[in-house]
Amino acid sequence: MLRFTGTIVLSAAMLAWTAVATAEAPATHPSSAEFLQQKITDLEQRIDRLQCGQASQADFNAAAQQVLRDAQAHEDFMSIASLPPSYDPSIGFLLRSADGKFSLHPSALLQFRNETAIRQRIPAGGGGEAGGSGSDIQNGFEIARVRLIFDGNLFSPNLTYYLQLQDDFGESSFSLLDAYVLCRVSDQSPLALKAGEFKDPVWHEQNLNQAKQLTVERTLANALLGGGQTGHVQGVVLIYDQQALRGQLAVHDGYDSINTPFFDAGGRGAEVGAGAGVTPTRFGITARAEYLAIGDRSPQFNPFSEYDDFTALGNKQNILVLGTGADYSQSGGNNILFHTLDAQYETTGGLALYGAYLGVYRHINHFQGVDPGCYYDCGAIAQAAYLLSSCFEVFARYDYTHLDDRALAGIVADNIHEITVGVNYYFHGHQAKATLDASWLPNGCPTDVEGAGILQDDGHPELLIRAQFQLAI
Repeated sequence: MLRFTGTIVLSAAMLAWTAVATAEAPATHPSSAEFLQQKITDLEQRIDRLQCGQASQADFNAAAQQVLRDAQAHEDFMSIASLPPSYDPSIGFLLRSADGKFSLHPSALLQFRNETAIRQRIPAGGGGEAGGSGSDIQNGFEIARVRLIFDGNLFSPNLTYYLQLQDDFGESSFSLLDAYVLCRVSDQSPLALKAGEFKDPVWHEQNLNQAKQLTVERTLANALLGGGQTGHVQGVVLIYDQQALRGQLAVHDGYDSINTPFFDAGGRGAEVGAGAGVTPTRFGITARAEYLAIGDRSPQFNPFSEYDDFTALGNKQNILVLGTGADYSQSGGNNILFHTLDAQYETTGGLALYGAYLGVYRHINHFQGVDPGCYYDCGAIAQAAYLLSSCFEVFARYDYTHLDDRALAGIVADNIHEITVGVNYYFHGHQAKATLDASWLPNGCPTDVEGAGILQDDGHPELLIRAQFQLAI
């Protein structure tokens, strides 16, 4: 630009000097005017060429800047691949860009079990899927769960994603279990929005990662009343998380609407469980709140991280968290309200306690496997665990389920008890652990609960012994 401006000034000076010289020259030489005109023409052509050069230079500069921007964007996107994977003992393998905008955390869960179910006085035809009558013993091995999980953040630490695929016992192939994105408003804001497919947030026990459960399997009460009935849903969730309070408000397709198209819906028909008779669902609304009554939250430590399992292993603080939740799902003239109250207390000395009340109210106007009427099912959970050392833990659990027998024709046991005792050995936290437990069901169970290893024996005792090795990497 400086060179171009200098050329114009120099040319203008030459033009002025020529004009003055011509004005002072005698008019007796006609060639002087022609000479002046030629100089003016030459100058105009030179200015035109310089202007063209200037435009070309500007175009070149713009193109160069665009190339640099594209290269920078490509470098930002590919920088995650240019870094070697790292290993964090607390979460496993992690691939992350230097600026923290991109991360990928792949993980996997494997649960391998041996299970023994001992049943007594099974009536003819009352043995469920396993069959049998009189006294019966079933024993064998199974791969209870195989999960592949991918989570991390994209473009910003405030935009995260979670994807989980399963090939659990009873599944013929890998299927989608969780798939959602979560966007935080900002680093300082307590608000976030989650959208996709996820667990119905109403139940605490169900929403704990399966790798972080205390026993081999969740409670029978959870299977018949709680998260085993509501399962996964598809929708959006508004999340509030600040200081001592966490809350979620979800709008979804109705309870148990996993992997359904928008015009279809979830729900359960004629089966043993508190969700029976409310299907197909049209919509659902879930709310859950959790309050940290004991524990100090700081930028360096979040006590809710200790609330996200049922053991005091590695606890840095004593905590007490109180929780409540509800899910209302509607299906034409039929509707259902799941609700719960729960509390969890843990200490740095190795003690962990948990208790919950579970309730389900159904209003059936139209027959969907259950006769019209109003029904109420309820239950409770109480469990305790204590670490005898940094790797050895003992636990005991009791859960109770009452099913409204008016909704279940032919059911014998409408009051179902489960008493469980066992031990955990932590080789490396939840990432590698072995669990041995035994459950006694004095009244049996009116239905098969295959995921828990419980077989149908309505009204008669059942003893279940389970041994599991878990690898979570």
